[in-house]
Amino acid sequence: MRVIEGALLFLGGLVFHWLFSTHLSFWGLSPNVLLLVTVGAAATAGPVKGQCLGFAWGLCLDAMSGHVFGANALGFALVAYIVGQLRRQMDVASPPSQAIVAAAFWLLYAVFYSCVGLVFERRFLWPGWLSFLLDPVYSALVAPFAFSAARRLLKT
Repeated sequence: MRVIEGALLFLGGLVFHWLFSTHLSFWGLSPNVLLLVTVGAAATAGPVKGQCLGFAWGLCLDAMSGHVFGANALGFALVAYIVGQLRRQMDVASPPSQAIVAAAFWLLYAVFYSCVGLVFERRFLWPGWLSFLLDPVYSALVAPFAFSAARRLLKT
């Protein structure tokens, strides 16, 4: 990964996450763009690059969050590791498969984040049923664009 492309992907991910969270949310629902691009980066470039980007994005989210510091960074790094290890067994070349992978990992990440809250804050950080059921759908719709951006900027 060249440094300029990596920096563009990192900053672009932050900008689009902010844009979707503030201006393109419907009924308070917004996709976790940084998680989607982390999955795309790990599927494209492997677990190490995906983990590095995911950890940095997670730290940025944790710095802006009022909850457990480091939970997003750890969650993104774990997701990138799993996707990077399984990328040879998963088909993420077509938009429907990218959408399914993104929705599945969004659900796993939401459960992980809630359990981390249970351990460290002594309360289950549940996003709510509406968010738990509909955010994966919204994320699945945005996933092909995130995967495409990761593929273009992380050509290996």
